[in-house]
Amino acid sequence: MDPRSETALSSVCPEFATKVRAASDALNADGTFILVVSGLRSADEQNALYAQGRTTTGKIVTNAKAGQSMHNYGLAADIVPYTTGNSGQVNWNASTPQFQHMVAAMKAQGLEWGGDWKGSLGDFDHFQLTELPASPSIAMRTDYGAGPADLSAIWDKATTGAYAV
Repeated sequence: MDPRSETALSSVCPEFATKVRAASDALNADGTFILVVSGLRSADEQNALYAQGRTTTGKIVTNAKAGQSMHNYGLAADIVPYTTGNSGQVNWNASTPQFQHMVAAMKAQGLEWGGDWKGSLGDFDHFQLTELPASPSIAMRTDYGAGPADLSAIWDKATTGAYAV
């Protein structure tokens, strides 16, 4: 996995990161390499993304404000395959065989794909732990509060089924 991806995975739930790395290893064996574009996001980063296309320039890319995205909890990542090799251009087209191969590898590790969700944006590069709601539950938001510096208690609950749907 490339350094940018490792940096993104270094701040997410360790169990989630392990699953992404395992999928990456399986893909690498087939000559497909991935980029973890985004992992954990601060409240400010999430709100800036939410503002995009609404109060700032750019295309709308999320319907989630701070605390409403699994990225804020370190339980999700946006991931795309490189078009060729392990650097350079990436493939954002979820309908391609290469992208679907990546999706299958992530699902084989027990990760949920945002492309399976019904909704207007189609979160095709989004992966998160399964058995969690697509958006954080009230219990998760309560535990998150104003954005804890240490997410380990939330990660423990997420990986032991306390937030399961």
